[in-house]
Amino acid sequence: MPPIDGAPMRHRGARCATTVTVRTASSKEGDLNNRAYETSPAQCSLWNRKKLRLQPESRRVLLALPERVLGASLASLFELKGFPAQLAADVSSARNIVEQWRPHVLFLDTRIGGSGNYALVRALREADDDATRLIIAMSGFLPEEPIAHLKEAGYDGHCRRPCPVWQMTDLLDEFFACHAVR
Repeated sequence: MPPIDGAPMRHRGARCATTVTVRTASSKEGDLNNRAYETSPAQCSLWNRKKLRLQPESRRVLLALPERVLGASLASLFELKGFPAQLAADVSSARNIVEQWRPHVLFLDTRIGGSGNYALVRALREADDDATRLIIAMSGFLPEEPIAHLKEAGYDGHCRRPCPVWQMTDLLDEFFACHAVR
């Protein structure tokens, strides 16, 4: 059965689910959502909204995730968008970079360190002397990690893996109030 003009279609691949808006010849200009991802609080959201106004060269972002190639790609993309970024592929690297480089935002993969009890984010929050620091979980898709558990652990928000770069940079834009600094 063909999709209804402009109706969202669900596609379930081996690793992810996406929502795609289908555009046909009869679709009106502007009806197309070219971001093929569900935009809902269950997929990506902040519940502790913070803002930090800094000059672009001062905005520091740490990506802590076990996949080095993916992390390096994300760090490069963040750099291109004007967010200086570093990658930590394990718990000790993440702790060292937080202590020495003092990033303003951490995208923290919940699988890093192999513990399901969110020990790393709890330890970072206990030692955190920067109340403005934003820690965003890159949380599991299958099975989904309950948002309530992420909140209790000390995360300020989350993006379900795989996390679309455009949503991650939207969160950075909001946090750094990018359009407010001149």
